[in-house]
Amino acid sequence: MDRVTSFLQGEMSRTSRIMVVVAALAILPALFLPVWQITLQAPQYPDGLDMIIYPSTVGGDLHEVNILNHYIGMQHIEPDEFPEFKLLPFFILRFLAFAVLAALVGRMPIAAIGYIDFVMFGIVMLFDFQGWLAAYGTNLSPDAPITMAPFVPKFLGTTQVANFTVISRPAIGAILMGLAGLMGPIALAYDWIRFRKQPATETAPAA
Repeated sequence: MDRVTSFLQGEMSRTSRIMVVVAALAILPALFLPVWQITLQAPQYPDGLDMIIYPSTVGGDLHEVNILNHYIGMQHIEPDEFPEFKLLPFFILRFLAFAVLAALVGRMPIAAIGYIDFVMFGIVMLFDFQGWLAAYGTNLSPDAPITMAPFVPKFLGTTQVANFTVISRPAIGAILMGLAGLMGPIALAYDWIRFRKQPATETAPAA
């Protein structure tokens, strides 16, 4: 336990700090790139309709999707109504700041705090996203032109809604953030393996 504590309170190797820099470079484009995509496929829409979710708004074929939503009594999707769009860019910048700070200072506790913050944010956002999908799919107006049973689209995967196939998947921004997140355990494992190879009374040299 003492060795584990010593490791967790120690310094990061140069290699792991480079990994953190790579993670930061992967996070930065996520400020501007789409993070999620929802595609609606149906015989009357052979090319499909796409809702493309960015950190601060929703793009793609949102107008056409809202027209379809009207017919089944689903609330119109208005990006300004989502407080998450005001917070997402801030959180991405915060992760970037943690990564840069960890790389510059090279202290394991700073890297650990930043990584835990990153992972917890990802989990909360996925639950939040699924909650919005459930809210929109189950709160259908009884006065809609077309009566439909409530439904809950999956935040990841395929959902059949009447004659529409709804496909939800991560876009390039989320993929980059996921790759950045993988750098954390890889860097930790690398430093731990090196640390274990050192005598108990010695500190692993930077490499």
